[in-house]
Amino acid sequence: MTGALPLDASERGLLAELADRLIPPAPGRLSASEAGIAGSLLAAIEEHVPERVALLRAVVGRAGRDGPGAALAGLKAEDLAAYDAFCETIAAAYFMAPDVRAGVGFPGRVAVPARADAAEMADLLLPVLEAGFAPRGYPR
Repeated sequence: MTGALPLDASERGLLAELADRLIPPAPGRLSASEAGIAGSLLAAIEEHVPERVALLRAVVGRAGRDGPGAALAGLKAEDLAAYDAFCETIAAAYFMAPDVRAGVGFPGRVAVPARADAAEMADLLLPVLEAGFAPRGYPR
């Protein structure tokens, strides 16, 4: 983390309310809070994109003053870039949840080892090896 303090319990509760305004529950689908937006998904945001924590905190603070619906509407009207960044952060985190990915049929990134045997690699590199080392000049 880059020095930003994690959201406290009260802030996490408001974040869950805000996120559920963006991704509410639906038949056969989890809401953002059910997926863990205020728990493990928030921890992932804090770990992988700590620069977004300040944005989350600002929107949560506004929701504490104005209420979740008014906070989102006001942010959208006054600072569309911040609103878009907030929505993008919530949606990206939501789709990190294994149950959400399974629900939409996306397993996530799956490691697939490269398959190339030495003969194929040699064939691929043959023109480079035959050309030999010849340093190139660079534009000044």
